[in-house]
Amino acid sequence: MDPARISLDPLRKALDALASAQHYWLQEAPDSGRKPHLRAGVIQSFEFSYELSVRLLRRVLLERSAVPPQVADLSFNDLLRLGADAGLLADALRWRRWRELRNRTSHAYDEAQAQRIAEAMPDFLADAQALHCQLLAACSA
Repeated sequence: MDPARISLDPLRKALDALASAQHYWLQEAPDSGRKPHLRAGVIQSFEFSYELSVRLLRRVLLERSAVPPQVADLSFNDLLRLGADAGLLADALRWRRWRELRNRTSHAYDEAQAQRIAEAMPDFLADAQALHCQLLAACSA
């Protein structure tokens, strides 16, 4: 398959949903009973957006590679390095942080941790939107 045939619409929609969830969560009054539920929506949107981002990064790199099996078998850190080398990721270290936060969402629920994860979403959203733009450029090249 050719990178031009990879659909990035699911990622765009996921990032739009994250931006919307974040907006509603931030606009809600601090003492509102809905605030924790809106924060949960932000975290869920983050999980989905993160997973799609990493999968599409790997897929685009696979399609651009002269040796696709090597890309398929890359560790997460090597995938980030290759993504940065290809100009698709501006900062691989930040993506390690997003992975760390994503891993925290799958473990026991902790109120303070949920708050920290949700508060990090503006930075994640900026990185994921930048990746989306780079993937678009790579797929249309």
